[in-house]
Order: sequence, then structure tokens, then C-alpha cells
Amino acid sequence: MDKNVWREFLEHNWQIVQDNWLYILIGLVLLLVILKVVRTLVKWLIVIVVITGLLIYSGISFEQVGKVVTQAKDDAISKVQSEALNMMIKEGQDAKYTSNPDGTFSVTSSNLEVKGPFDGDKVKVWFQGMPLGEWSIGDTVKKYIESAKDSAVTQSPQSP
Repeated sequence: MDKNVWREFLEHNWQIVQDNWLYILIGLVLLLVILKVVRTLVKWLIVIVVITGLLIYSGISFEQVGKVVTQAKDDAISKVQSEALNMMIKEGQDAKYTSNPDGTFSVTSSNLEVKGPFDGDKVKVWFQGMPLGEWSIGDTVKKYIESAKDSAVTQSPQSP
């Protein structure tokens, strides 16, 4: 995660918190009372209204919140993709290569699944059952596919 984004967000908004601490405290106490007393869907609607009011009053813009959320999402996606690439390196020898009659192939291992056309330059990747989208075939992906092909050939020489 990019700590500079969080640091910038907190530095910008710390003065706002110091200036409006009483309103923020009243809002938090109000939220706690609502959560303890009200037990229905109305409770959550009131909570959302109070939080939105606090955000608007405190001067935190939705653009700033969106920027932080977008950065966090991008960091999470990047981390999952790098973890998937590391798994490709580790699980290449254990992966199973399958040629499909429709002109596609699939490579599966315990944590990964890669599918794509034989002559394409993109593949679809799943990591632990979660789709990661369409990736270009880079060095690591190519080695993973080739390693699975090689192990398939050594296990059964008659397969195409």
C-alpha cells in the first residue's frame, strides 16, 4: 500500500479534525446510541446519514475518499497479481496442461487456472478460484504454460 497517499490524506484532514473535534465526538456518540437502541434497517439508514453529514461538515471531499479507495484497490490488485505470479513460478512443474478441441488450452494447478487460445497473446487467469481478468502472456506466464506442457509430455508421450 502506498503510505504517502494515507499520510497526505491524514495531514490534510488532521487540522479539520482538530477544528471540529466536538462535532465529530457528538456524531460518534450519536452513532453509538443509535447502534445500541435501534435494531432495524432504519438504524443503518440513520448511521449512513450521520456519517455522510460528518464527512460533508468536516470538509473531507468525496474526491479525496475516492482517491484513497482507488489507491487501496489498486494496491490490493497489484498484490494479488504478484502473488499469482509467484504461485506460477512455484507450481509450474505440478500444473496440468489440457488441450481443448475448440482451439484453446487450460493449465491448472492447486491455486491457479490459466485459459486461452493456442495462438493468442492473452490468457484468462484465476487465482484460488477468483478471476483476475485477462493478462498478456509475459515471461512468467509463458514459463508456467511451457512447464505444464513439458510435464504433460513427460507423463504421457501420446498426448498432442
